[in-house]
Formats: sequence, structure tokens, C-alpha cells
Amino acid sequence: MAALTESVDVDVPLHTAYLQWTRFEDFPRFMDGVEEVVRLDAHHHYWRTFTGETTREFGTETVEELADERLSWRTVSDEPRQHALVTFRAVDAAHTTVNVVTEIEPEGLAETDAAAPPFTQGRVKGDLLRFKEFVETQSEHGDI
Repeated sequence: MAALTESVDVDVPLHTAYLQWTRFEDFPRFMDGVEEVVRLDAHHHYWRTFTGETTREFGTETVEELADERLSWRTVSDEPRQHALVTFRAVDAAHTTVNVVTEIEPEGLAETDAAAPPFTQGRVKGDLLRFKEFVETQSEHGDI
């Protein structure tokens, strides 16, 4: 598994950014290819994703969660194997840096092509830019 790192500065306070990121059910609103995420319990989620022509369903478990600081999860099955670590750092009282480190081991030729570093790096960057827009809009409307 190769690790990819991306970050984005968001114009919301640290706690707001962290709180929104912990709402896994909202991931389809800003993550490309994520169709559904369902919270099963405090530490487990069901995911349905679509990449290329492949739909995947899998479970994840929270590995570590430190409020307003970091959140990590990993898949609980072998397909697809992935791990993510998201950290949050206050720039000042109204701005936060969100850093994402992902490790994905693709399945099959289609997913291997889709998970090639430039595509995946671009996808993660795009997800973070959409998160920025989403969390800032939600914050403006008082939805967080």
C-alpha cells in the first residue's frame, strides 16, 4: 500500500471542521465515488462506493479518535484494503488545516488503474476541496 497525503485549509474553527468530518454519513456529499456510508455503531461503518464500473461494499472500524485532533479508520475486510488518518490543526480561532493520509490497496486491473497515484492524489485533493466548500457552507447556515 502506498500512502498519499493531501491537506486543505478551511475557513471554520477547529471543532467545526472536526465535527463535520466525523459525520461519515455526509461523505457522499463531498467524496467522489462514495455512494453511501452508514453508521453501524460508535466504531463501525458500512460503505458503498463506485469506482470505474465497480461497486464495492465494505465495513470500516475506527482505529483512533482524539476529539479535535485526529481520526483514523481501516477496512475490516481484505477487499479493498485501506486506511485513512485525518488530522486537524488550528491555524487561528477561525481557520483549520485538515490533513489526510490515505493508504489504498486496489483490487483488480480496473481499480489498479483507477488508483494509480496521479488519479488517487487528484481524487483526494478534489474530495478535500469539496469538503472545504461543504463545511464552510454548512457553517454559514448554522447546520453544524
